[in-house]
Amino acid sequence: MSATSEESARMRSDPSLHRAQIDWDRREPVSFTVQVALGDVEECEPIELDPLADYVDPDALEAFFTGPPDVLAKRSITFEYGDHLVHVDGRGEVIVD
Repeated sequence: MSATSEESARMRSDPSLHRAQIDWDRREPVSFTVQVALGDVEECEPIELDPLADYVDPDALEAFFTGPPDVLAKRSITFEYGDHLVHVDGRGEVIVD
């Protein structure tokens, strides 16, 4: 599910939400950072969570965030994971509501 642009803007501007940063230099998978961020919010190990694939296709997520930095910077996606809204942008920011 994709959130409205208003919901995405709210998430980006709300300092109370959990934030994580994708380490592009280490070629860290987007899905890995999302799972770790969700584990932090749920206060559990990422492996204890439902599989990310139950909510979003991890391969499609990785493919969406592949490309030159100037192109990636313009990309973002927001999806639901259980009771959480997850926003990922091409600058590498992961925000969990």
